[in-house]
Amino acid sequence: MIIFWILLGALIASSVWFLYFKFDAAGKMSTARWVGAAISVLWGSFTIAWIVSSLAEGEAQAAGMGLLMFGAILFGLIFLTIRIDGIKFKGFKSNSDKTNPVKS
Repeated sequence: MIIFWILLGALIASSVWFLYFKFDAAGKMSTARWVGAAISVLWGSFTIAWIVSSLAEGEAQAAGMGLLMFGAILFGLIFLTIRIDGIKFKGFKSNSDKTNPVKS
């Protein structure tokens, strides 16, 4: 189990390293995306830890349910993190045609 925890720590560190050098080096990630990416990495490592510890205890059904439930939440977090900068608020968008209805 010690080797697993070392490998899990290395996986988390390499995930953060990949995110930093792949995306933030060019200045592409906002603060909201960094927070979403951090939560996704931590949630993914929790999911992997749940599965491996359940299998180590001999609980294959708990591992499968953990994969199903926590994996689905992980995909939702990843989707939200990718889409977080694409959210547009219609109420705050100004349109120059609507503000000045009189045309000359």
